[in-house]
Amino acid sequence: MKSRTFRLPLIALIVTVLAPGCSIQSMTGDVMTGYARDHMIPYLLEEGDIKAVCGAGVAFGGFLNSFGRVMDPPNRAAVVTSMSAATCAAQASWTEELRSLRAIRAGNSAEAKDARIAQQRAHAVAARRLYNAYLRTVAHYGEPSETCPQLDDEFDELVWLLGLMSLVQGVQHDRAAKGAVGVPLDAPTKAARGIACLNNQRWWHVPEAVQGAIWASVPGSGPKDADPWKKMEEAAQAGDKTGVRLARTVQIQAANGLGKSDILKKSIAAFGKSISSVPPAERWKTLDNYGVLEVQAISDRIWTEAEGHRTPYQSLGELPGGPAPEEEESDDDLLDGLG
Repeated sequence: MKSRTFRLPLIALIVTVLAPGCSIQSMTGDVMTGYARDHMIPYLLEEGDIKAVCGAGVAFGGFLNSFGRVMDPPNRAAVVTSMSAATCAAQASWTEELRSLRAIRAGNSAEAKDARIAQQRAHAVAARRLYNAYLRTVAHYGEPSETCPQLDDEFDELVWLLGLMSLVQGVQHDRAAKGAVGVPLDAPTKAARGIACLNNQRWWHVPEAVQGAIWASVPGSGPKDADPWKKMEEAAQAGDKTGVRLARTVQIQAANGLGKSDILKKSIAAFGKSISSVPPAERWKTLDNYGVLEVQAISDRIWTEAEGHRTPYQSLGELPGGPAPEEEESDDDLLDGLG
């Protein structure tokens, strides 16, 4: 009797492990993807730490995505991890750009060239990861078209938004990498079409900002009488009040890329005022900080070209030529009198 008692559960376990679709690996994958959606991603979005998000995207992304070998690919979670991992490469590209600008000021051509090479390599990595995020979006929801995809809940809408923003960002990084990744040239119009499926107010007025930026960048892509810069400014002003300033970030990136220096300066100043008066939205601190990081990269470039250094500490929104930022106390001053 005792042998039968042990044999039946053992047989059941073997059948469970060997049955198609019921392997230990696939069950583990189901648990991990569910955990990523319900806990890891919401936690990282609330945390606000871009470096932690970047590290999680690099470290956890490969592990999570590998479950696609034994189960349905976890495409939605992959969108988030791929976009997160891209921030690491984007930050590296900005650092190398500043190194190149400083080398040019110093007259060190070899250092400047080396920095530009490193910058292009980092842009290529960022473009590849961002384009992968978009391809994962397409794998789950289909290509953006005149018909909107089925977005069942907030998470679906978030993934759709991030996937389309990844496509737009991927185009920019791929251009900086001389087309190394091959992001399609019609990508912006696809993004404009797909992002119209989202509620503008619910998603911090980002959809209208992205549409405006694409209309400005791709002649003839918008309505005949549309003013894309007015559209972006209206979206940015409304988005600034939400605590997720991505609409303003989109406007600043468009003005920077298209050489609209007056709009760029005004928009960076408005961004600085917003972050000093409106706290980031609690649930979305990381997305707001992502926008801050993108704007800071543009501001750092402007400051480095003019002064040889990055944006002064806690002075985002100020530009060279304005009032000089107050000097901070040095560490030596703080130690005075302790001897």
